[in-house]
Order: sequence, then C-alpha cells, then structure tokens
Amino acid sequence: MMKTFYINRSANTSADTLLAIGWAALLQTVCKELGRPDKQILLQSQQGSYEITITRALTEEQLISDKKIPFLDPLISAKQDERQAKKGRTLEDGFNYEKQREKQKEMVAQRRSFVDPRLRSPDAFWLQDPKLIQLREDGPRLDYPHYQAINMMKVPDTFNAIVLRWQGLSAQQQWLSISLLFRLFSQPENDVEAAISDWERLAKEQEIERKATVTAVQVINPTTGKGSNTPKSDHLNSGGLDSFWLLELLKFKGFMLGAMPYVLRGSKDRKTYVIQPAQITLGALTRMMEDFRAICWSSTAIKLDIVAALRLAQVLVKGRLNELRNGQGLAEWEKRPIISIARGFDVAFYKDMGSAHATMNVSTINIPSWFPQLRTLTQVEAADELLQEHLRIIRRIEGYQGKEGNDELELLRVYRDFLSGHDLYPFWTFASSYGSYLFRQREHEKTVKRWLPQLTKKGLDILVMHHQNKGDLSPITQNRGFQHIASAIREATVRAQRRYTQENDNRYEVRYGLGQELIRKARYRNDFTNALNEFLFLYNAETARQEEKVARKLQKRLTTDDYRKNHLRSPVTTTDIDQLNMLLDTYPTELIAKMLISYGYARLETISSAELNDDNDTETETPADDEQ
Repeated sequence: MMKTFYINRSANTSADTLLAIGWAALLQTVCKELGRPDKQILLQSQQGSYEITITRALTEEQLISDKKIPFLDPLISAKQDERQAKKGRTLEDGFNYEKQREKQKEMVAQRRSFVDPRLRSPDAFWLQDPKLIQLREDGPRLDYPHYQAINMMKVPDTFNAIVLRWQGLSAQQQWLSISLLFRLFSQPENDVEAAISDWERLAKEQEIERKATVTAVQVINPTTGKGSNTPKSDHLNSGGLDSFWLLELLKFKGFMLGAMPYVLRGSKDRKTYVIQPAQITLGALTRMMEDFRAICWSSTAIKLDIVAALRLAQVLVKGRLNELRNGQGLAEWEKRPIISIARGFDVAFYKDMGSAHATMNVSTINIPSWFPQLRTLTQVEAADELLQEHLRIIRRIEGYQGKEGNDELELLRVYRDFLSGHDLYPFWTFASSYGSYLFRQREHEKTVKRWLPQLTKKGLDILVMHHQNKGDLSPITQNRGFQHIASAIREATVRAQRRYTQENDNRYEVRYGLGQELIRKARYRNDFTNALNEFLFLYNAETARQEEKVARKLQKRLTTDDYRKNHLRSPVTTTDIDQLNMLLDTYPTELIAKMLISYGYARLETISSAELNDDNDTETETPADDEQ
C-alpha cells in the first residue's frame, strides 16, 4: 500500500516540478473516481526529488474502473481542424482557441473602459467588486494563457497528439496506464526505462500504438530543444530530445496548474514562471496560482521577475490574512514561514526568433524572506503593507514614455539580486540609488501626483528587524547620531524640495546631488566622512541663519514649540557625529553610507489609501491580450 510517491529531479529544471504537479493532479482525479476523494494531497520538496503524499494509502489492485478520465482538453482552432481532418478526426470537445481569444479581447477592452481607475489595475482583484466578478465570469477560461503559449510556441500538434492519444485509450487502457505510473513513482528511484518497457508490452497486448516516446517540447521542457543532443559529440543532430509520452502528458497538466506564461510587454519574447513548491497541498497550490495569475500582469523582462516574486508573496500573505481575520486556524503546513510553503519561481526566457521561440535563459527568482513568522494578525498586516509599498515602487520605475533606460534597468537588476540572494546588503545599494533617482525625477515632474513614491522608514525598519542573515543591523538604525544625520539629509533633499514646490517655502536650499556624492565617496572612510562633514557644515550654517531670523522676530530664545510652529530644522550636534563615527568603527563604511542615504530619502509617514488609488492612474503592467 502506498501513501507517498516520488518524482525524481532528473532534469533539474521546472520540468520536474510540472511532472510532480501533474502526477498529484492525476492522483486527485483517481481518488475521486474511486469514491475516496482526497483534498489534502501534499507536495513536498526534498533533496533530489518531490514527495507526494495522499491521505489514505492506495494499492495498485484498487486501480480499476470503467470510467474514462479526460484529464486535458485538446486545442481546437481552424488550423488544427484542418490538420485533424486529414487524419480522419473531428475535434468537437476541447479548448476553442478562437472563441476564447475573442473573450479575452472583450474582457481587456471592457476593463479599460471602467471609469474608476482602481478597477483597471491588477490590485482590483482584491476588491471583489461585482463588476469585476461578472467580468471574470464572462471572460475566457483561466487556462487561456497556457493554450496561448502552446499556440504561439508552435507546439499544438505535439500537444494535441499527446492529449488525443490519452483520450483515445479505452477506460481499461487508461487505468492500466495509471497502474504503470503508480509503479514508476512508488519507487524512490524512478526507473523510466522499465516504465517504457512496460508500456511497450501493454501496447502490444492491447494492440494500440507502441511508440513510447514523443518529442520533448520547450514549452514544458525549457532546456530541451533542437540541436546537437548526443552523449558523444561524434555527429550533429538537428532533432530534439524524446521523452516518455505519459510523462509529457503529466507535465502539460502541471503546466496548466503550476505555471504562468507571459508575452513580455512591447515585444514577442516570452517568459514562463513555474512555481517552486516547498510544502503545500495541491488544492492550495492551485488556488494560489489562480490568484497569482489574476494579479500579476505582463511587464518588461526584469520588472516582471520582481513583480512576480512580490505578487506570489502577496498571495500567500493575503491568504493568511483572510484566514486570521475570519477566525480560521492555520493548517500545520501553513504555520511555517511563507518561504517554507513556496520558494519562488523557476523562470524560462524564450526569445522570439521569427519562425519560432528559442530558450535563451533559465533562472530562479525567490520570494521575499522578510517575514520569518506570520502567525498573528498584526504581523500579517505589517507584511501586507510592506509588500504593497515595494510593489508600488517597483511598478513605477520607468523612464521617458514608459521605457526603461540604463538607470531604470540598473535599479531593477539590483533589486532582483536582492530578492534572489536573500541578502539585505544589495537592498541598501538599491534603496540609496533609488533615493537619488526619485529626487531627480521629482525635479522634472511638475505634477505632484505623478511623483515617484518614497520608501518608508517603517518599511526599512521591518526589513532590518527580520533580515539578519549577515548580522543584526538594528544597532545602526537605533543609533541617535545615525537617526539625526539621516533626518538632516531628508530635510536638505526631499523635504526641502516639497517645501519649495508645494509650500512656496524657499528658506532652505534643495541639495541636489547630495545622495550621489555621498555614494561616490562611500568606498573609503576618510573620503566619506569629509564629504558628509562638508554637507553638515553647510546644513548647520543654513539652519542657524533661519533660527536667528525667527529668534529676532520673536525677540526670545526659541523653544521646541517655536521650532514646530515656524517649521524650523534641527541642527546636527557634535555628539551626533561622534555617535556615527562609533558605527563606522564597527561596520563597513559603504554599508553605513548606503543605509544613511536610504533612511535620509525615506518618508516618515505611512502610505495612505488615497495615494495607492492615485497610482492606479499610471498603467505600468498589461493583462494578456493577444499574440501582438
């Protein structure tokens, strides 16, 4: 009797994950058909394999039924109708590509016609607005992007051949095939060659097609394609690698459930994101990916990697938020950090070569590891706010006319490195550079509502609190000298800019280029402290002049209340400088410099709902639309 099955990571790519999800989905269908439905099929990532566990043990002798299992729908299109007709077949039931494509176009057009900008954004999904619910019900099937990918990557012939071959089996033959897979995945070491031999014997006995292998297409096997694929390089072979056809059937099912393919904005290049489950039930994974597809729209190449990781984390956090708000308990596997539920995505990048797409790169992108524990409502709400803050910033990083120049690409690359490495140090490079970047953008943008958003001090504090892979950084942020000098940087840059543009207050000079100058000098301590001291000297002199003017006007020594009423800045003291120098004795100069600039350009206030709504007026992502 078996409760646990094993899917070896033989390819070491997303193909293994798709195979595992596909087998879990078939197991779920089998259990249902046998009158023993199982909603708690668990996928767990282990060293060298995936383990799939069912609730009640199952024997091979129980795998008998007179019911056929459709499993997947073939792709129906005018071209496929023509090709199938030549083989004497007529496709009646399946995925009608042209019909679903028209529904997608209509849904996109209707969404763009909404007056309320909130309903035109990906985040509208969380509102559960009746208009959007009806729009989704009238729209295309949820697997439209997957069939679109199959069609655009020119593999509907291979896909349909596999699906129709399965559907062409009798009920007995399908269940004998399931028994074959049952034996294959019951062993910790999957003997695929033995399974192929079993299939050939079965096919001979049943007098059905004996050929056991089909071409392994790139849409589900990203590192497999045409070219020289021989163990010994004694000749060239222009064909692709082959794979056992039943395994390819399972991978296509896993593709429908555990992947999301995209056409990159502004091109015909493609990216496919395949979930990396750590420990999660099949039902939860399916729901999670459905939510993810609804809120993660296409963007540019690097930005989409980042948004995908943040959106997946958001789905996990929102799910936990709803459970806690509704008084539901967390399942045992949900009580662990979210990175122990799903690690992120395997990503395949396909370059459009005109006549076909070619795999150019395979990589991984991790979800944030900022939230080690999310067991209380307060913890989960803080995580949700932080994800919104970072999504809001990343989505708005773009250059003139929505294009990404060198500055934007470098910022996005650094942030992606931060996500992929679970290391906070690259984040300070991003945050300090972003501060200078938004400062320059605001200089040229007259409409305040279109100003780039700042990082918040609260958000930075959360990162410092929970991200301690290379040591605790909280002594830095809690240092009074660090706090006061960061405040001085803020007053001389973003705060002075706001005074000048919005409050008609030009008492204090706006220090353009300050952040960039301090970053340039951050490599060596003496250079950095000299540059910082020069700024602080000018800052204190300017602060003292304004204090003197107000004191003369009031004819008294200024009190704290006078500073507040007259919007005066506070000076930086020698004690503050001494305390910062103590930090420089302990920590690398570059780290202190970048953290100081990051906090200096951060805002003290949290983000309001009105500001989030204003962001919806700027479209930086697009839903799946057409083959372009």
